[in-house]
Amino acid sequence: MKTLGVGIIGCGNIAPMHAAGYARAEGAELRAVCSGSERSARAAGERWGVPWYTDWCEMMDRGDIDIVSVCTPSGLHMEPALEAARRGIHVLAEKPLEITGERIDAMIAAAGEHGTVLSCIFNNRFTEAHRLVKRAVDTGRFGKILTANASVRWYRTPEYYAGSAWRGTWALDGGGALMNQSIHYVDLLLWIAGDARRVSAYTGTLLHRGIEAEDTAVAAVEFESGALGTIIGTTSTYPGYPAILEIAGERGSCVITDGKITAWGFADEDPIDAEARALMAQGTEKNNRAADPMAFAAENHCRQIADFVTAIREGREPAVSAADARRSVALIRAIYRSAKSGQSEEVR
Repeated sequence: MKTLGVGIIGCGNIAPMHAAGYARAEGAELRAVCSGSERSARAAGERWGVPWYTDWCEMMDRGDIDIVSVCTPSGLHMEPALEAARRGIHVLAEKPLEITGERIDAMIAAAGEHGTVLSCIFNNRFTEAHRLVKRAVDTGRFGKILTANASVRWYRTPEYYAGSAWRGTWALDGGGALMNQSIHYVDLLLWIAGDARRVSAYTGTLLHRGIEAEDTAVAAVEFESGALGTIIGTTSTYPGYPAILEIAGERGSCVITDGKITAWGFADEDPIDAEARALMAQGTEKNNRAADPMAFAAENHCRQIADFVTAIREGREPAVSAADARRSVALIRAIYRSAKSGQSEEVR
């Protein structure tokens, strides 16, 4: 099969993770980069030794681009994705896929109409611990899920927001601590525990008063299965603490802290328990992700990008589908509606 040519749209902090992923993925090759900033585009092109552009249509006009990674601000994902689909080009967008369900639906419809693959980066699904817990839930180890909680008590400095024209804005970020930072763990919660039905929530801008959206959010969640859960997401909690997922079922429960299993307790014994204990024995990884937005390695981006490229070459759906990516945005938007209305809101 031919090597798939790749173009990256958006040359900010996350673009190097995508470049690293395509460099390691079998059957893909980075061929061009694009940014609205000539300085950023030129620097990225020179860094990776590829042509650079300031117009993504012009980059797509090359004729040798089969995939685009969209790494622009969140509210600017739809337009290049629609243009790519019209040209038969596959799209991998950074999280969130877009900032509303309606915009995501337009992207999904375009990909379906033109037969292209559309996916979104949710790289935390590719850690060993999260994948083992997902497998354990799917094979019945937990029995019926009773509660599922996500706590993302992180901190971002005032400079993090002051140095950006789009962070914390409704139009380009789609929200604040939930839509930008905590969405990874909202995705994991839904992936592991299943779809959410209703939410009741409060949000506030309690520390970073110069931003439009929330820096603090709490929500109570009712899942379609009948399970109950909570979501806490902040960028206001100094100095920032590890992100935690808690899953409890009829037969037992577990805790995953920053992508590592830190508790695993069940009323009986099962072969998968030995795998969990082996992962626990590896200990937790020291990182400063809770306070530094770029304090993470490219490994899980590489794993997801490899899966995305392979899915295209094999004609299958990638591990993270566009429909999957819509679920977390729908839940977060319901949280925002509930916080505004003061009432429980349906997830849709």
